[in-house]
Amino acid sequence: MPSILIDNETFMTKIISFLNHKGGVAKTTTCANLATALWILGKKVLIIDTDQQCNLSGVLGFSQKEGDPTLSDWLKEPVPAPIYIRYDGLEYIPASKALRNMEAELLNKRSRETILARKLEQVKGEYDYVVIDCAPGDSVLNDNALSASDAVIIPTECSGFSLQGMQNLLLAIREIQQEINPNLQIDGYLLVKYDKQTKIAKEVSRYFEKQSEVPTLKTRIRKCVKFDESPLGHQTIFEYAPDSNGAEDYMRLAEELTGLKRPKDWKKRAMKAEEENREEEEEN
Repeated sequence: MPSILIDNETFMTKIISFLNHKGGVAKTTTCANLATALWILGKKVLIIDTDQQCNLSGVLGFSQKEGDPTLSDWLKEPVPAPIYIRYDGLEYIPASKALRNMEAELLNKRSRETILARKLEQVKGEYDYVVIDCAPGDSVLNDNALSASDAVIIPTECSGFSLQGMQNLLLAIREIQQEINPNLQIDGYLLVKYDKQTKIAKEVSRYFEKQSEVPTLKTRIRKCVKFDESPLGHQTIFEYAPDSNGAEDYMRLAEELTGLKRPKDWKKRAMKAEEENREEEEEN
């Protein structure tokens, strides 16, 4: 992982991609909420939305106006990184509909799988974590994300469909490890939409825990209706429902990944930052 020396302290940057070729497995939900949880733990975080559906960008409050640069501009042109501020220490690079054409445009680029990695050299030392939301399916953009990452986490729903396409996904990751990024680690499967009362959740959980090729993260993200409601107000679970199971689970995941303990006021931090943003907007 790259590091930058500031005031005699070395800050390490860890880049994590969240990838599953299957859609509807809470990749975007995980990126938004885990990034916020890491920020609550005191980490400086950059979020990158590489999905042309732009759902993550919307959750973060981005509404593109004419002339606003996005990820596609950065990948195509020698321009500064289009970084927007969510809160102090929590920033993001948004997606746009222009990503629909990126696949064709990147195919003719030299070293097309490492464009994002080279771009991130400009900024990654400024953050503790870079969190990348990948689109479903197999694509050059996803190859870019894996090529730039230190680790990949695979969100996996607790259903009978969770195993579909998993071997193809692992093969795609192994190819990137062998051909482009030998330092890429698979941090594990993340089981989402978990309901311990159901037989299928228990069976899926046991299956992933028993297989040895890829570890399974200890934290389970339980089903929570608040996950579906919070994006309507451009909020994560930490602004919308900090007392919910969803907020508790993503905070536990952040603790598992960092080894840190949450601050006593963790339920209030995102809500306070959101209120400060609102007051600033009203003053302007």
